[in-house]
Amino acid sequence: MSHASPAPAGITRRQALSAGAALCAGAPASAARRKPNLLFIHTDQHFAGAIAAHGCADVHTPNIDRLIARGVTFHESYSANPVCCPARTAWYTGRCTSESGVVQNDRFPIEPAMPDLGQWFGARGYDALYAGKWHVTGRDFTPSFRVLSHGHGLGEHGDATVARAAREYLRSRRRTDKPFFLSLGFLQPHDICYWVFAHTEPLAALPYPDLARELPPLWPNHGFDAREPETFRKNWRMGRIRQNMERWEEWQWRYYRWSYYRHVEMVDAHIGTVLDALAESGHDRDTAIIFTADHGDGMGAHQLWQKMYFYEEAARVPFVVSWPGELEAGKQDRAHLVSGLDVAPTLCDLAGIEAPPDCRGRSLAPLLRRKPVEWRDYLVSEAATTGRMVRTAGHKFIKYQGDGTEQLFDMRADRGEMHNLAAEGSSAGVAADHRKLLKEWEAHLSPSPAGRLTGTWDG
Repeated sequence: MSHASPAPAGITRRQALSAGAALCAGAPASAARRKPNLLFIHTDQHFAGAIAAHGCADVHTPNIDRLIARGVTFHESYSANPVCCPARTAWYTGRCTSESGVVQNDRFPIEPAMPDLGQWFGARGYDALYAGKWHVTGRDFTPSFRVLSHGHGLGEHGDATVARAAREYLRSRRRTDKPFFLSLGFLQPHDICYWVFAHTEPLAALPYPDLARELPPLWPNHGFDAREPETFRKNWRMGRIRQNMERWEEWQWRYYRWSYYRHVEMVDAHIGTVLDALAESGHDRDTAIIFTADHGDGMGAHQLWQKMYFYEEAARVPFVVSWPGELEAGKQDRAHLVSGLDVAPTLCDLAGIEAPPDCRGRSLAPLLRRKPVEWRDYLVSEAATTGRMVRTAGHKFIKYQGDGTEQLFDMRADRGEMHNLAAEGSSAGVAADHRKLLKEWEAHLSPSPAGRLTGTWDG
């Protein structure tokens, strides 16, 4: 570990580092063209709308908010597969989960020959580091990354360790070190799963009566259109937990949502530790940051919880890119459709290196730098092995292989997804167009043996 000289009395450590950087202003041009550091911060089970800067008045997220204020936010951002292992595999490979083989949590391992970003950046001059939750089935991440801290099954207990590991790493870095690719896997607000397990039975009364005035209102889309695919209904409208939740009073649904926001606030504090350490280290101007989440959480919308389906609360995730001095600050992009598949090519593009082979996502760098680029007209997400979502500018189409019921929502007029248009004659053409887009997408993929479980998509 290197030890910096003490800062003179009366100035902060950061001021001393900045002064040192100023002395290096005459460094050779080659030093100025040094590759940027990359910081990939990801949370678990974090809905895009559960952030104060995104308009949520019921949660306090000052640290995520300052990241948003310093960067570019993509509001139409979707998980490549809204459940942990598949979504994370998509980040680290740039490949659809039907191709990587990780089509569900834990059961299906990643294709062994498929490179991950730790291997990719490590072989291209980066110090690839990891702290926290990994959860890519079938891949030991210790050969791919230098591991600062392993994950913990509870974010309440493990996320602080992740933040401290990152802080100490940043404090110990020397300016002559290789550029870093540091991936931080925070677990919160995933602990809400265990909260729901502990509160599944209908409660007789609010455990903390003083909270009554703080509980957020029910979601406007607390109800749902019963014309749902049977594949989905078997997973989420049946079973013991769901039967118990059907007997919840209104206030218990609101209590669930209130509790979810508290878990978000826990991780926000730890993100603040990392951002502060990055600033104190003097690397905040030469580090590009991507912040996102693997998937969201039902939070009571549509009377649902957890993830692994395509309603907005489970599928739409935050996606922020920040690089002070290089990228525009405070930009809100509501026009471009963004996928978790875009993480790998974007990080590589920002680093000035080629993306891994056959990436299915696209680099966001042209959008970040306001360069003219022809962007995608639609994106596809996968879930529950046989499920597919096609998201276009105006609609969301959902289909499960072999299931006779489809879903189609007008995402401009019905953002809460309360009215399924798929069975209505006036929307038959729109549904048919989305089926064609799905077939077009699937035709370009190279599915793994696990991915071939989905069969073919009839138009």
